[in-house]
Amino acid sequence: MLTKFSFSEDTVLMPWNPGPRQGISGTVFVSVTDFLAASDDEARRIYETGFELGRTWPVMQGAVGLWLWGRPAERRGGSISVWESEPDMRRFVRWPVHTAIIKEWRGRVGIGADSWQADQFDPDAILTRAGDTIEQPHRGAA
Repeated sequence: MLTKFSFSEDTVLMPWNPGPRQGISGTVFVSVTDFLAASDDEARRIYETGFELGRTWPVMQGAVGLWLWGRPAERRGGSISVWESEPDMRRFVRWPVHTAIIKEWRGRVGIGADSWQADQFDPDAILTRAGDTIEQPHRGAA
């Protein structure tokens, strides 16, 4: 999926990963996650975990799609996920695989999030708003 938007040069944005609801029209729910690791090794492991979760993405109920993003020099990364509805996103958050990952990392990494409902799936508008979150220093950064 091509967009006109671009992040700052130190941000890596992975290609769009469509979900089963990729052709949705109407409102969507967007969630931006932002992880801050304490070490390069932890950052690498978080990125690997994100890629693993991304492989399951095509079967997630209510998933429109997602982008993974990273700022390796800052040990930050996360996702910009688009859902048919907030309950669909909440179902993913409660998914046992996701819950186990959160339990494993709780207290070891900084986590931030932003979410909103958009009138429609407009990649440029979503990436612009997500960029506002990503371009700010992480709340947990010293």
